[in-house]
Amino acid sequence: MSSEDLVLDRKVRDWVVVPLTLCILLMMLLRQYVSKILANPSASKQPVDTKELREKQALARSQLLRNNAGYIPAFAVQQRRNFFSAKEVGVFQKKSEAKGVQEQLMTNPDMMQNMMKQQLTGLVPQIAMGAFVNYFFSGFIMGKIPFPLSPSFRLMLQRGIDLPSLDVAYFTSLSYYMLLLFGLRGVMSLMFKEDTIDETSLQKQQMTMGMGQMGQDPQKAFEQERAALDAIEYVSKLDGINELAAETLQKGLNKPPELR
Repeated sequence: MSSEDLVLDRKVRDWVVVPLTLCILLMMLLRQYVSKILANPSASKQPVDTKELREKQALARSQLLRNNAGYIPAFAVQQRRNFFSAKEVGVFQKKSEAKGVQEQLMTNPDMMQNMMKQQLTGLVPQIAMGAFVNYFFSGFIMGKIPFPLSPSFRLMLQRGIDLPSLDVAYFTSLSYYMLLLFGLRGVMSLMFKEDTIDETSLQKQQMTMGMGQMGQDPQKAFEQERAALDAIEYVSKLDGINELAAETLQKGLNKPPELR
């Protein structure tokens, strides 16, 4: 079977490829409009936690200092290092307590509502559409990728069938559904621009909903950044920059006028 190309019935195109593509497009459009309807217009007007904002900006400034320390003088690096990690007065020496889940829910009553909206517009339509595709379109071979693939791609491209002798380049309806689900974001972004739902970001939010976003420890982040800042060794990246600039300028002046 793998040595010869399969001839697919035209009815597969008419009764599987076209309906499945339309169903996925309609599902994505429906989810997009539902998410815009359920969007909370007051979410962007919520008061900003200035203490948390200062902590995040301090961490970002410290990372910029570590990455670009070679472009400023040594005394300037030491001054900034003392500002962040000096004993008792440094920014990273101050104690900072992480807000617990209950405290965040008390200070931000819209958090639970937004979480439920994300679940409703993200996870529920995917589960429903996956069950629909698995019930009505399972077991169809829909096409062939025009280049050879290794056997490791079989599980990704041939979901719903179990034919070890089938060429790996053929893909099934379930795999086609997954490819469209994650591959049509470019088309949706042309229609909705910045309001497009990102599948990968939704999955990350669902995975870290009860961990990363609600359980960050700023004190631990301060300690790690302070240790990284104290460990850097100053090496100037501007040594000999004047001579290099003069040499480059001299080479440019020595060129013939037509080559300048």
